[in-house]
Amino acid sequence: MGCLYCRKNISHLRKLKDTQFCCDEHRKKSNAKSARALREAEDLYGFPSAMAAAKPERRAGFGGTLLVGAAVVVLLLGLSKVPMNSAPKAISPLPDNPHGSSAGFGQTIANLIQTQASGTLREDFHSGFSNWDGLKSIGSDWTLQAGQVRPASLRVWKPSSSLSNYELEFLGQIDRKSMDWAFRAADLHNYYATKLVITRPGPLPNAGLVRFVVLDGRERERVELPLPLTLESGVDYRVRVSVRGNRFLTSVNGQLISSWMDSRISRGGVGFFSENGESAMLKWVSVSERDSFLARIASHFSLITLPAPAGFPKNR
Repeated sequence: MGCLYCRKNISHLRKLKDTQFCCDEHRKKSNAKSARALREAEDLYGFPSAMAAAKPERRAGFGGTLLVGAAVVVLLLGLSKVPMNSAPKAISPLPDNPHGSSAGFGQTIANLIQTQASGTLREDFHSGFSNWDGLKSIGSDWTLQAGQVRPASLRVWKPSSSLSNYELEFLGQIDRKSMDWAFRAADLHNYYATKLVITRPGPLPNAGLVRFVVLDGRERERVELPLPLTLESGVDYRVRVSVRGNRFLTSVNGQLISSWMDSRISRGGVGFFSENGESAMLKWVSVSERDSFLARIASHFSLITLPAPAGFPKNR
């Protein structure tokens, strides 16, 4: 076998110490070469390069195994911390992704995680109003008929009261004039409110949206906006409200109708109410927490945003 650096024969005495290089200097120079040049020399002179290559591959494989193992451990730890309390369930699952199959594999995984996460609260009112906080003096003003609720004075859903960022969704009907809801309700005197209103009878676009803030029991900054929709009494409408930081998005039956911003109330639950001359029927409610462990994982899978339609104001 010749020297891997100069190709000269290695003396018998040198072979007792080093079978690859004829002297220490050539070994040092060879070690300074690139890994690619060394592998080529090994191939030329018969040195078993597979032995040298196997070690990095094993190290890489071991590193990959560690990474996967760590991910599994983190996921299991997160699952172990998800509260296992049995929340009321809605009669209908969360809506399908409005972007359809074009959302891709990542969004599919995100939807699956969010659907299976026990951080999603559901209510179909089968247990009455025990989970809803309202003024004690008018505690019986909500009515339940055939599994549907007719709200009156404001009540806040207690399981949602400590949340900050979430997706509110509910199914309901306008009985007379409007359907009203609240979110980020810190209590009965501080909350954001929205109304979906039938502004006039008829088949033409007759819808409006009213939003305002209640602080210390006083209504402030009421805004009324026309909507390019036609609403009818007695028809089911599926409403979704996305509460993220200081931005709030509202959609009806999958159509985005409002986007606005405010930062005065940072935390609070969801609620429903009806004012004088208004009446609505509520069938079920669900709230998906966006701050939970699984929701954060889902957000990494999903790159989908909710842009406003062309010509739609960014802050309504």
